[in-house]
Amino acid sequence: MSKEKVLTKKDLRKAAWRWLIGISTFNYETQLAPSTLFSVYPCLRKMYPDDEDLKKSCLNYMRYYNTMPWISPFVIGAALGIEDEGGISSLDAVNDFKVGLMGPLAGIGDSVFFGTIRILAIGVGTSLAAQGNILGTILFLLIFNIPAYAVRYIGAMKGYELGDR
Repeated sequence: MSKEKVLTKKDLRKAAWRWLIGISTFNYETQLAPSTLFSVYPCLRKMYPDDEDLKKSCLNYMRYYNTMPWISPFVIGAALGIEDEGGISSLDAVNDFKVGLMGPLAGIGDSVFFGTIRILAIGVGTSLAAQGNILGTILFLLIFNIPAYAVRYIGAMKGYELGDR
């Protein structure tokens, strides 16, 4: 039995921006789980006015989670979509979904961002920087960061759309 959805695009946008801390709360026990909870907490608070349900959901997001930080908002958005659709009874499905996508998306994200975009950005940036052109540094930052931020934002929105089906 599904419940009425409460999250809006504004909520998802806020979660995507809060994810920018991404890897800053990394630890060896739960990896990126603290960052994930920090990212989704305002959404969870909105979904669960009851403190006991909120606590259960927060503890679910504090379970082991680790994937490529730039791809992670897709997983987070989809997890929020599943939970917004199914309510507190969907916590096991949310965790199973996150665990199922961690590995595959980490491999895709590493290949795309570290194996392709970063190499391209370094090639363009260093060729100009070696000539003493400040544009090399600027282009490196733009070539790498524009796709990284776009994927984070679009990933959260598309993930939510796909997760609530």
